[in-house]
Amino acid sequence: MNSLSNTIRTALSALSLSLVMAVSCNSASSSESDLAKSPTDQGTCIREICTVRKSDGAKICYFKVGCIRKDGWDTLPEIKFWRRIVTLSKDSVLANVIENRRGLAVYSKKMIDSLELIGRLSHFRDELAIKFRVDSNNHIRFTSGRSHFYRFDKIAGKMERGITLFDSFGVDPFYAQSVLLIESPGSDRQKSTAGAYGNFQLMPFVARQYGLRVDRYLDERENFDRSAYAAARLIKEICIPYARKWCETYGFEVDESAVWFKLLALHNYNAGAGTVKSAVAALPGHVKGNDLIKTLWKTSAGYFRSEAQNYSQLALACYLEFEQQNMLHTEENKVPYSKN
Repeated sequence: MNSLSNTIRTALSALSLSLVMAVSCNSASSSESDLAKSPTDQGTCIREICTVRKSDGAKICYFKVGCIRKDGWDTLPEIKFWRRIVTLSKDSVLANVIENRRGLAVYSKKMIDSLELIGRLSHFRDELAIKFRVDSNNHIRFTSGRSHFYRFDKIAGKMERGITLFDSFGVDPFYAQSVLLIESPGSDRQKSTAGAYGNFQLMPFVARQYGLRVDRYLDERENFDRSAYAAARLIKEICIPYARKWCETYGFEVDESAVWFKLLALHNYNAGAGTVKSAVAALPGHVKGNDLIKTLWKTSAGYFRSEAQNYSQLALACYLEFEQQNMLHTEENKVPYSKN
């Protein structure tokens, strides 16, 4: 019996725990092959407000951005990694390579915890490196599933309202959909350790800056429409202008209609424009377009580190999973969206 099996047996014997599953993670979701790229997506970026009907009669509205698949964002290992994490149970972990986000296999969290408890986790990592031929300069970690947080079914009913409100404020609905899918999809009462609150995860000072009442008696961040108004203004007045400014300051092209630029603006929403500035300043001058964002994922500068790097990766992963879920339902209507 090989040493990898002995390690697992030791853990199981010690704590009578079981392995949930060990599957290849070289692809995204199992039904990804059902989502072939449409021939109409091969030209300009097709953007549509789509409405689908579920089997129970409920309607869901979502904002489709065809060039996310056309430009190959869905094929990147970082995006495949996060798609696995947002759909994986919290009782499971994904063994993955830190340096390139390569997924190796899914295991029971209890099994991994038991290996750590008996001092065998490091040995298990070494055995995985041999089994999956991981470069000796790379490192393996175990990332817990987060499907309990990314409850797209719970935010779906609010998506149409968010899209409509942002459009009425003159802000691309892509931003509304992205923030709603990432920030607090499972609950409108989610509060971060930093104090951000509500579906749009607004900080108290930001909410007050845009006219919301936040005090011991009333917190208008709980009000979806009021929060949408504040979030839209923040994106329109701060996130987008500063994304443009940092690009111009450091000699990068500006295309506000491009997905990569919108992802950069989302980084401003998450980390703050000042934090993003330090990261953009550290980028090599030759990168442009989509490569700017891909390079940003691997750039650490000031407070721009792991969580900030991950934000646009999550935006793309959540979009693709939400789109995939909706494409399983009956399509009722598609309205072309031509604004930038």
